[in-house]
Amino acid sequence: MNAPFSDPKAIAEAGETIYRDMYQKDFEQNQRGKFVAINVKAKTATLGDTASDALLAAQKADPHGVFHLIRVGFTGAFQLSRHQRVSQGSLAK
Repeated sequence: MNAPFSDPKAIAEAGETIYRDMYQKDFEQNQRGKFVAINVKAKTATLGDTASDALLAAQKADPHGVFHLIRVGFTGAFQLSRHQRVSQGSLAK
């Protein structure tokens, strides 16, 4: 693969393509909720129960790899939420 591995967008796109083409069907049937580190240089996948587990195992297997992290069966590796604080003064009218 000749992707520019210093460009985060290119790494993410390559990782998503590799995952979709090579791993998605099997992993989403059998590994839902786990994390997978896709090595975009070697086109390999390393699974873990947590993001750290997947990345540490992937880096151990290939210290020079370039990795894209995916949570199997989810649209993103992490879920972010935002809560707005309401002060007591804003409740009284």
